[in-house]
Amino acid sequence: MSEHQDVLTIIGNKNQAPFAFAPERAALLVIDVQRYFVQPDHAFSQVFERLSPGVTSGYFRRVRESVLPNIQLLQAGFRGRGLPIFYTATGTQTGDGRDLPGWLRDLDQLGLAILGKRVWPRVGDASWQIDDAIAPRAGEPVLVKCSSGPLASTRLDQTLRHLGVDEVVVTGLTTDVCVTQTAREMADRGFTAIAVEDACTTLSDEMHRSALQCFNIAFGRVRNTIEVLELLATAPESSESAGTVRFGSPPAVPC
Repeated sequence: MSEHQDVLTIIGNKNQAPFAFAPERAALLVIDVQRYFVQPDHAFSQVFERLSPGVTSGYFRRVRESVLPNIQLLQAGFRGRGLPIFYTATGTQTGDGRDLPGWLRDLDQLGLAILGKRVWPRVGDASWQIDDAIAPRAGEPVLVKCSSGPLASTRLDQTLRHLGVDEVVVTGLTTDVCVTQTAREMADRGFTAIAVEDACTTLSDEMHRSALQCFNIAFGRVRNTIEVLELLATAPESSESAGTVRFGSPPAVPC
């Protein structure tokens, strides 16, 4: 048996062990499921396609066939129990990317060199919006972030504490960058973090699985959508279908 297989055995044993999860104190985090990352006619995919034609085809298939439908199921589960849902969206508020960290500006420079346009959209642009398939309802905030994980550039941590949230279920795009970064940050702040393996993806399935394994061995649990819904089933159902978080209905909460 290889050393990697030994590690996978450890992860498997960890996942079989019981863990504390209080569904009534849980929130769903939907990370960067923006039109920009969901639809292939934007600069994100165009840059990669120019570098290696066809490289994004599997990614967009997984987004369409797995990620979006499973996030919809999780939205229904959380809404039906009045549990909070938060969305994040990455973009530039200055429009020219000056407000972004260096690694994001580097991707902008790559886009300018290859496509003649920047990679990252301006906050509020149509491509920046959360994809229509999982559109937020009133009272489900969209947090504007300018970092890979939301805790570096939003007030998410403070808001969850005020709501009495101890558990977070993390979904979105992409697994190896913003999704597992978010889950790691939440674990470091003392939240129980679950990454939903069939409600996130990235450019290759191998990178997706590796990112989840690295998170899983140390920081939290990896579960699929059905398993998360089973965990939620022990929470009482709410008479409100849109959730109990009430922030009004602005389009976004700034960094």
